[in-house]
Amino acid sequence: MVLESKKTTISTRSALPQALAYMMGNPDLDKPRFGMLTNGDDVWFVKLRAQPKPEYGLSRAFSIYTVPSELRSAFQVLKHLRQGITGV
Repeated sequence: MVLESKKTTISTRSALPQALAYMMGNPDLDKPRFGMLTNGDDVWFVKLRAQPKPEYGLSRAFSIYTVPSELRSAFQVLKHLRQGITGV
């Protein structure tokens, strides 16, 4: 799992190229990689599959600062990722 954060004044999407570069650095090409991008106001989740060719998917933006109920949704995504990674 990769976490890439930027200052609040910087767009969350600008963290995507750096996060993808870190995610591609994982030598285990058979398993999907997951990332979280944030600037403190918004959260995005990204999933990368490296095989057969690199391909990523991006979640919608969770506006955790302006819409407080979105924080709960973002935590639910994290919980789901943890269960998928650890099996717990």
